Amino acid sequence: MVKRICGYLMVVILTCYWFFLYDKSSASWLLALEIIYPVFSFLYLRNVTKKTEASLVQIQAMGEKKTPVRIGVQVKNKSMFHHAGYRLQISVKNGFSGRTMSKWITGVTDGAAETISWYEFISNECGSMEISLQKLRVYDFLGIFVRTIRQNQIAKVAIWPEFALIPVEISRRTREFLAEADDFSTEKSGEDPSEIYQIREYQEQDSVHKIHWKLSAKEDDLMIKESGFPLGCVVLLWIDFSETGADGVKFGQLVETVASLSMTLAEEKCIHMAAWFEEKNKQVVKQKIDGEEAVYELIQRLILQEPCLEKEAARQYYEDSFRGSTFSSTVEIRGRDAILVNGQKQDLLQL
Repeated sequence: MVKRICGYLMVVILTCYWFFLYDKSSASWLLALEIIYPVFSFLYLRNVTKKTEASLVQIQAMGEKKTPVRIGVQVKNKSMFHHAGYRLQISVKNGFSGRTMSKWITGVTDGAAETISWYEFISNECGSMEISLQKLRVYDFLGIFVRTIRQNQIAKVAIWPEFALIPVEISRRTREFLAEADDFSTEKSGEDPSEIYQIREYQEQDSVHKIHWKLSAKEDDLMIKESGFPLGCVVLLWIDFSETGADGVKFGQLVETVASLSMTLAEEKCIHMAAWFEEKNKQVVKQKIDGEEAVYELIQRLILQEPCLEKEAARQYYEDSFRGSTFSSTVEIRGRDAILVNGQKQDLLQL
């Protein structure tokens, strides 16, 4: 804007020089128009900016890491005047790391019209991205003077991490680990006498202790009562956000590792619990993962997390929350290459 005003003043000075040197009527008319022009420009911009607004439209609710996310930006000109042009500043902020990138979008609108411009950004980090309109600059007829309209609209886009199944060996101890639970398997029997899995006819390999005597007398045949298999969380995934600090790259790597491991366990029908310390609310968040849908819910919650900087508090809350709890394996995840199983690092994960 400063350069344009300096250029305008130079033209006025040259016109004055022409007027005093040659004393022609054309020079006087031109000089008068140049002097009056800022007044007309001020009135024009004041009227137009009151009737011009910008908004975000057609926003993707979710996107993927390293994949373009497209956002529509609409500018409405409700006045009857044509815009010489406008510039709109849009910014994208990572909700976890705070890293911000911005861009200016330019365009023109006719009187009583609207335009939609498209903005694309690519995020190399996963997490919640905050899209906001910062400034709308409207120019006068000749594009010399400008007036800025502050914007405050904000929208959010969830950027999902990249993840894939990873090699994990699940031992028989974990497969047959009995955990306290309110849900029981519909696919296999277990040893929990409080829940009946099924009633069937007696077979030679069955133990006599499983015979349902009352029902056998009624059916006039030996019947077996199979107990239920509790679907408790046999593996604990402790997600340590305190190790990432406010580093968006490390945060993304941590979420990718959790998503990959959790999805692998879900595919293996291994019910597990994901837990982490939420510094903002001073609590340990726990989520049971019993299938693919639950993994997606977990990812959605993780990418909305804020930095955790209190390492000692995170450790203390972890110990207090799981004191007395038993799991077949406890997996502590600190990052892409920092996974501890029962306190030890393994080349091949064995649970």
